[in-house]
Formats: sequence, structure tokens, C-alpha cells
Amino acid sequence: MAGKRTPPQGRPTPGHPDRRQDALVRTRRRRLLVAFGVLAAVFVATVLVVALQADDDGGSGTTDAESFDLPALDGGRRIRLADFRGRPLVVNFFASWCTQCDAELPEFRDTARRVAGQIDFVFVNANEDGDWRPMAERNDILDFPLAEDIGGTRGNGLYRAVGGPGGMPITAFYDADGKLVDVAFGALLGGALDDRLEELYGVRPA
Repeated sequence: MAGKRTPPQGRPTPGHPDRRQDALVRTRRRRLLVAFGVLAAVFVATVLVVALQADDDGGSGTTDAESFDLPALDGGRRIRLADFRGRPLVVNFFASWCTQCDAELPEFRDTARRVAGQIDFVFVNANEDGDWRPMAERNDILDFPLAEDIGGTRGNGLYRAVGGPGGMPITAFYDADGKLVDVAFGALLGGALDDRLEELYGVRPA
């Protein structure tokens, strides 16, 4: 008498719990792979955004006109606008290729020394494509805070933020609260800087 056929050992019948379990495992694996792929894509996108932001500001500071934070040219302390609160601040932009910068720096140096304790001065190297140091040494400004402009198209993020149009030099004037109150385009020679300080701050260099 023929009986019911017994399935071979180890081979599950349709609907067998082992087969359903295998399907669940495969589904979970696919979901995990998809989730992993999504997380990997988010991670890569985040890294790219951070890299692009770092490239935009040089990865080492802030070039906002009224909260700048720049690296010092000599690798020393950072040059931050906030550190000069309480006194007016003059920010002069210079570059090694700028002949008018070279012409005005001696007057800036002398005026800055005459108003020391009343008005602070910072010199920012911007739009640079050479070596800033010979100009700074020649004009004896190494004792002043010297900052490196960052970001922008060629190390000119702060220069652009204060309204730099492309030419040099320019000079930004801040009040004692850190507010940008004036920008001078072109060289300030023949007493023009002293006149501007008296007009803006009521201080006439002695």
C-alpha cells in the first residue's frame, strides 16, 4: 500500500518555517544595506560641505566685516576685532605688489605711534601673490598687529567684506564699539590720514 511521500531530509517544503526565515533575513539585509548607503551618502555630503566652507574662509577664521577673526602673519596670536573694543581701530590693507601701499605705510606707522593709547592700528595683508615681509620690514610695521586676510578669491575675504573693489590700498575705520564707520579707497598721503582721524574720532595726532 502506497503511503505519503516523505520530503527528503534537509529540503524544506513550500511554506516551511526555514524558508520564511531565510526570506526575512534577506529582507533585513537589504534594508540594512539601503540604510548604510543612505548614511554613507549623508556623510560624504557633509564632508563636502565642510570642505567647501573651509575653502571659502581659508579654514582658519572669519572675514565678516564687523566680527573678523584672522590669523596673524607671524603665526602668533590671532587678530580679532573683538579684542580691540573700547578704542577706535584703523585697519589698513596692503600687498607686496602695491606701490601706493608702500608709499603710505610710513605715514600710517608714524601716525599710529603718535596716537598710541587712543586709536589702535591693524595691518592686513590681502590680495597677496608674493612675499609680504620685505615691505613690512622696510616700513617698520612689524611691531604692529599684522593679519593675513583669508577666503575670497585670493586671500581677500575681509577686504571684500569692507567694500574692497579690487584696487589697493584701502583703509577701514571702526569706532570703539567695533562698528565699521568709514572706508577710504586709495592711499592716504600728505596728512590725509590725520585729517580722517580728527574727522571720525576727534583725535588730532600730535
